[in-house]
Amino acid sequence: MRYLEQGENWKTRKLWEEAFPEDSKEFDDYYYRNKAERSRILAEEEEGEIISMVQLNPYRVQVRNREYELSYIVGVATRADRRHQGHMRRLLIKMLTDMRRERVPFTFLMPAAEAIYLPFGFRYIFSQPHLGWKKSATAAMEEGETALTREEIRLGQAFPRETAESQESPAPESAASQKSPAAGRNRLRETAARLAAWQQRFLAERYEVFTVRDEAYVLGLMEELASEDGTWTVFKDGDGEIAAMESWWGLKEREQRFLYALDGLTEEIRPASPAIMARITCLEEFLTSISLTPQASEEQLLVRLTVKDPLIPENDGEFLWKLDRSASEVQKTEGKGCLSEADICPRNGAAPDLDLALGIEDLAQWLFGFKKPEGLPEKAEWIRPLKGVFLDEVV
Repeated sequence: MRYLEQGENWKTRKLWEEAFPEDSKEFDDYYYRNKAERSRILAEEEEGEIISMVQLNPYRVQVRNREYELSYIVGVATRADRRHQGHMRRLLIKMLTDMRRERVPFTFLMPAAEAIYLPFGFRYIFSQPHLGWKKSATAAMEEGETALTREEIRLGQAFPRETAESQESPAPESAASQKSPAAGRNRLRETAARLAAWQQRFLAERYEVFTVRDEAYVLGLMEELASEDGTWTVFKDGDGEIAAMESWWGLKEREQRFLYALDGLTEEIRPASPAIMARITCLEEFLTSISLTPQASEEQLLVRLTVKDPLIPENDGEFLWKLDRSASEVQKTEGKGCLSEADICPRNGAAPDLDLALGIEDLAQWLFGFKKPEGLPEKAEWIRPLKGVFLDEVV
């Protein structure tokens, strides 16, 4: 078992294609050209061939007022003739242990099946909304009223799909782009930076946990969408300001990839569906983003927190957790079951205000604001979970 060197990541493509036959060749080409090269891949080998792997795609993630580089877990796969032999379990436990040592607060994934990841402490923290345009917005666009105008981002021209036909006869370019390809790239980067700035503001106003949008993020997303004949439409208001953006993709079956819009333009067309699971990997680092609510009766709260984590020993046991209105800090106590005077001394010898005992899974769902555990003491209402999670990445 080892992390592959950066130049070796291509060796996993054969296993990827076996494990995920639903992906198109065009998407796989994009993934191994763009994503896999930047991923950390933990793998097991036999006779030089990859038989099991976990791929860790890096994302910058905003967590309240902090920013982390976190791993989005994809490509969890074992060769068909080596399944049910403990390969995946060994890889996942090694990965989680390493993240704990590196003080990574959490990791996340989109499960093929929820049951696969439950034994490893992953739980849902984000449900994907399913939105459509309100009839009033659609009518205004169709009738050419003052509401919204469209701007199509030409993904196919910027990132032509590699097909046999395109290899034999390259897609025609405009005379301007043939004369100055550098100018075309600069325009694309300017467009990506503009779209990223809007997305970043849009998400920051609504959520406390989301992947950071910048020029590189949007350029990568554009290429990903183009791999499956994707579209990207920007909608502008009467003043020429961005009001919404929408994308569709899919070579065989078209599906909406995203719809971001200012309030009042969209509505829920069906209930949100659980989409992203997460796992706390370093408890102390994760809890630094949690604070007291403005309604808390005290300026500080001292919590005796007992956590059950059967896979990461450093997260398992008793902690002293001190919260104020802006953040918190936590330290593990010497022994389980009791706090020493030294542990309590920050409150001048006072006993903890609150005793909490939770599994690492329930703690995560509560503090990500997804699901509140039953039977919490009244003072636990003073603890402010993260407000809003939005993680809609596919790989």
